[in-house]
Amino acid sequence: MTLNDKQLETLEKIRRAAELLGVDPDWAAAVAMTESALGLHQLSRTGAKGVFQMTTIAMKDLLQEMQKADDDMIDIACGVLFLRLLLKRWKTEEEATGHFCDPADRGFYIDRMKKFRKELKDMG
Repeated sequence: MTLNDKQLETLEKIRRAAELLGVDPDWAAAVAMTESALGLHQLSRTGAKGVFQMTTIAMKDLLQEMQKADDDMIDIACGVLFLRLLLKRWKTEEEATGHFCDPADRGFYIDRMKKFRKELKDMG
């Protein structure tokens, strides 16, 4: 099999994510290859999107499972991905943080996040 540079980059991202989340990297990559030939912006005629061709129903199922918090890695991965989404949307960490919490608590929440961030950074 010959992959182009973009496919190789996507393959590496899939493998890293799979390793971090405790999933066999080769299995994850093979599913993605089957679904989209490692094409990030694929859209099926049924509305499934992305390298794994995830449907809205599949995403809702994942989020419902995350809310049960039976699996720490799903909870952590969803939280980090939500922060990434907010950062993409709001451009700065402070603005993204302000949209992570209840609007009534923004000032307090941002100040507290900054305090913890400094303490964690000082810990190394």
